[in-house]
Amino acid sequence: MNLDAIGFVFKKGISLLLMPSGMIFVCLFFGFFIWPLRRRRNLARTLFVLAFLIYGSAGSTPVANFLIWGLERSVQSDNSTISASDNITTAVMLCGGAFPDKDRPIADRLTTNTRLRLLKARELCRDNSVIKRLVIVGGCTRPTNCPFFEARMSYSWLKELGLPENVEVSLEENSRDTEENMRAVSEIMGQTPFYLVTSAAHIPRVLLIAKDMDLKVHPIPCDFQWSQNQWSPWDFWPNPTNLRKADFACHEYLGITWYRLKHYFNKLRGI
Repeated sequence: MNLDAIGFVFKKGISLLLMPSGMIFVCLFFGFFIWPLRRRRNLARTLFVLAFLIYGSAGSTPVANFLIWGLERSVQSDNSTISASDNITTAVMLCGGAFPDKDRPIADRLTTNTRLRLLKARELCRDNSVIKRLVIVGGCTRPTNCPFFEARMSYSWLKELGLPENVEVSLEENSRDTEENMRAVSEIMGQTPFYLVTSAAHIPRVLLIAKDMDLKVHPIPCDFQWSQNQWSPWDFWPNPTNLRKADFACHEYLGITWYRLKHYFNKLRGI
């Protein structure tokens, strides 16, 4: 394993540990490990209580909604501004994860985020005849010996769903995360404007990176997760669905923070 792969694994590992589900695991792991040591029982109890509090808060609807709302609030879901006068003929879709299980149907091997992005990209191409090209971006998040590529799997499902015959599809299968996705898009699109389809909560990080790369991006958000429904007492009861939403939001906040810190230190070093 080369240094690039090691750095990628380290970055992903730290991200997993800093998300709510990761912090719960760390607290429980060390709590159970320390519990047999009588002199450290109080520390173990503290870790158990902390795990309980993290799950109780991040797993509740109000907290999960608040976290995801912070990312989606500036994103518009109205795409009525799309028209032939924009002179944009290319749409780019960023994949959002997949599973390597070869025995499962292709749709089941794609994450919910990827499926919703694909459906939005298909709708965009179907309803706007000006779009002549769709670029699907996504390689594999495994550092080595990857058995699958997200873009290729996504295209396989898209062919099953059907796409207008006048739309040319191209795949980018080397990028592993959002920053690498956008670097690849920059090499493909250059200064040509394009529509970019991804989850609404993902848009702020994508636009931050695109701005630094001077890309002409017109975001097309989908996969909105913020709920505007009135809450009931049951919504304060934690559940795994809300925990997953909180994880997704925290992953984006961590990604934004990491990119800004790296950009800041690169500027200090004159890179």
